[in-house]
Amino acid sequence: MVVVDPIDGSLNAKRCLPFYCISIAFADGPTVDDVRFGYVLDLGSGEEWVATAGEGATVNGRPLGGVRPKPRLGIVDFEATNATLIADASARLDGHVGRIRVLGALALALCQLADGRLDGVASLKPVTVGRHRAAALIVREAGAHIETRGPAAMPLDLSTRAHVVAARDQPMADQLSGLLWG
Repeated sequence: MVVVDPIDGSLNAKRCLPFYCISIAFADGPTVDDVRFGYVLDLGSGEEWVATAGEGATVNGRPLGGVRPKPRLGIVDFEATNATLIADASARLDGHVGRIRVLGALALALCQLADGRLDGVASLKPVTVGRHRAAALIVREAGAHIETRGPAAMPLDLSTRAHVVAARDQPMADQLSGLLWG
């Protein structure tokens, strides 16, 4: 099975903001856990993010991983299209997070996390699960943690929606999830 998101961050692309990408995931089964290869091309910077299950992840051929988690969530990216969701979530993180960004392309934000550029990523509204699976594999293969808040055997399709939370390690992801959703 192949899942392609031709333009993640389409509004950014329409407005000539250079933070959007193409994302391609290859799976050998029908669930999100069956993804074996992921490719994300940052169409703004030209960076290529690649992961193969069990073999690690790279950006432009440089291996990812080994970035030690900071003791605090320094920079967190929210993915949402609603200012009220962003304001409410920001208030819940006040005092726990250094800075908040809203970059506008979930797959690309997850790749930034995999390289240690971000400390956490959260979708504040449910997103289509299949669209970010290439980036989810890159996150896992880089040694970071990602979870989808939904059923255990999430189907790899373009209709199932769920919240996504990712961080440099599981304790940070748990902290971010707990602050946002209790």
